[in-house]
This record gives sequence, structure tokens and C-alpha cells, in this order.
Amino acid sequence: MFGISLEELLVLVVLAFILFGPEKLPEYAAKMGRLVAKLRQASSDLSQQYQNPFNYPQEPAPEAGRDRPRRPAARFGAAGAVACPYCHQMGQPEFTFCPKCGHRLPEAPDAGAPAPAEATATPPPEPAATPYPVVQPLAETDIEAAVALINRAAQAYKGVIPADCWQEPYMPEEEFRAEISAGVSFWVYRQDGRVVAVTGRQDMADVTLIRHAYVDPDFQRQGVGSRLLSYLLEEIPGPTLVGTWAAAWWAIRFYEKHRFRLLPQMEKDRLLRTYWTISDRQVETSVVLADAKWLALSSPPE
Repeated sequence: MFGISLEELLVLVVLAFILFGPEKLPEYAAKMGRLVAKLRQASSDLSQQYQNPFNYPQEPAPEAGRDRPRRPAARFGAAGAVACPYCHQMGQPEFTFCPKCGHRLPEAPDAGAPAPAEATATPPPEPAATPYPVVQPLAETDIEAAVALINRAAQAYKGVIPADCWQEPYMPEEEFRAEISAGVSFWVYRQDGRVVAVTGRQDMADVTLIRHAYVDPDFQRQGVGSRLLSYLLEEIPGPTLVGTWAAAWWAIRFYEKHRFRLLPQMEKDRLLRTYWTISDRQVETSVVLADAKWLALSSPPE
């Protein structure tokens, strides 16, 4: 490629003689020779690379009596990337040779082939966690637990309400089921799989009654009753009334905290006889509280 004929060499010598003079001619001739040699070497290397682009050095043979150490599975990176076993350079899945040292890369595991047993073995799935605590409608299977809870919580009334209004048990299961038949829909607050509060809701023509609200004594003063009542009130579009014993001051304070207000005696007597089916003695010893919607409707216009 860089061969120079005799005639061309003579022309170059004459031009150098004219340009540089006889004193500088040997020095520039030596420089020209070194330049031509470098150009020839570069041309030879470039031509060899294009003729055999994969002429990499031969891989070293394993030592006698020793197997080549196996490359751990971790050498296969994400998305099939493979590490060179000689220089540890990571190569892409489509690479056949290492981009750093030129050695052949081992083949990555086939994505479609089954992985080794130890790789595919997974621990059995844990049972799905139940989203507790949660408010749910009373189920048939909850009735026994709900009745037991009511009778435990109602012990707070013993010795407080009139003795002739107390009975053992405070609410038998037959009475509880009779309330359901009369239209009271009960809701439970379930925590860790256990019914810890129960409240009834009875929808009448023009008002909704909150009935039989009780919290398990083990879970009282933990906000359970408030969360259950708040849930029910959010679902009630119209006015709401609640009745309780006049001597149960803690229950009255509870409803007042939720913005219920005590109604006057004449008004509460009328409401108890209109919306509740109870004895005259219970009417006499009970109170009624109303929410803001009821109060707004019953207030006389100014």
C-alpha cells in the first residue's frame, strides 16, 4: 500500500535537496523513513483486523487434574447479562465474546427452561390477613357472640336502673331475634376475628333509631363504640334518635359527645310511645336524645 518506486524516491530526494539543502537532507531522510515504517505497520494491523475481526487469543486450557472452577449462578445478572469467567466483565445477553478480554462467554440460562429446583422452590403463601378491625352487618353466626356481649356489657346497669326493669339475662336470645324480626338491623365491630361491639339501627318512616349499642367491657374506653356509631351515622341520610336509661349517665355523655342533645320530658315521652314498643315504666325511666338533623326539623321557625 505504501510501496515507493525508484523514480518516486529520486523525485523526493531532489525536492528535499532543493527545500532543505544538503546539510539537512540526511536528518529529514531519516525522519521520512521512520514515518513510512509507522504507516506500513498501521496499515498491516488495520488490514489484519478487518480480515479476521474475531481473532481473539486462545482460551487457556484447564490445569491437569483440575476442573475449571464453576462460575456461580450469581454471575448471571439481570435480564440474562453474563459475567466473563476470566476478567469478570459483565456482558449483554447477545454477546458471544467478552467485550474486555475477548474470551468466549458462557451461555446464559434459557429463559424458557425450568430453573433448578432450589430456585423455583418458594415457601407456601401465608394466609391472607383479614382487614381487622372492621364494621360489618351482623351474620347469623354472630348472634350467639352478640347476645353474650350485650349481657356482659349490660351488667353496668345492674343496681343503677330500677330493679323492676332489670332481668337475668338482660337480653335473652329470643328477645334479640325478636328485635331483628321487628326491623332492627344489627352491625358489629370485629377486631382480630372477635365481635367486640354491637349496635342496632331501625329505619322508620321519617326517622332512624339507634338501638341496643353495647361494647365488650374488655374493649371499652378504646374508641370502639365511637367508631361503630360514627360508621352508622354516616350511612343515615335523615334525622336520628336514640333512647337510653335516664340513670345511665355514661351513655348520655357518650351520645352528647357525638352531638346528640337531650329532649324535654314531654317530647321524649311522645317519641318513646311513637317509635319504641316499651312499657310505661320504661318510658318513665328513659330519655331520648336527638341529632342536629332532628333538632333542625323540629325547631319552630323564627
